Amino acid sequence: MVATVEDFERSKEFFESGDILNTIESYEKAINQIERTKAINKEELIDFLNKILKHCQENNLKNEEAMVLRALGRTYTKFKQYPLGLKYSYQSLKIQKKLGKKLDIAESLVFLAEDLEVSSNYDECVKTFSEAAEIYRELGKLRKEKEVKKEISRLKEFLKEMTEDEYLLHKFNIDKF
Repeated sequence: MVATVEDFERSKEFFESGDILNTIESYEKAINQIERTKAINKEELIDFLNKILKHCQENNLKNEEAMVLRALGRTYTKFKQYPLGLKYSYQSLKIQKKLGKKLDIAESLVFLAEDLEVSSNYDECVKTFSEAAEIYRELGKLRKEKEVKKEISRLKEFLKEMTEDEYLLHKFNIDKF
């Protein structure tokens, strides 16, 4: 629990010193631990990210802006506000594609795919994971490509089972009850 609070406080210190990249890195450590603690107020996290986002926009820091948008997306997803999570993830990805940083694009695609899965948009999720896997392959990140392809296989199997279940429910009129 303490690590989350410490990482969040550290990210505030980095921001005050003007170090946006370390701010986001430290923030992401905090948000990755958020399920384990309720020590940090949700509104405080969102307000902090919006403050960083405004700073990045005012100073034309496009790479950092994309990272903050991605962090906002992940934060909203952690708090089960999936439409907002998707909104910010898409905005981040749009900027990253303009910047052309392939690794950042691939990582954002993975986060976006995870958000799409939670929102039950499985076909788009598979498509997004596939795009990420292709970029990882191009970059020679074969371990990451393998991890993403494993997720694609899992989703395809799930979709197959779901289709079969729906067929059986319909065939035997089970859905009429």
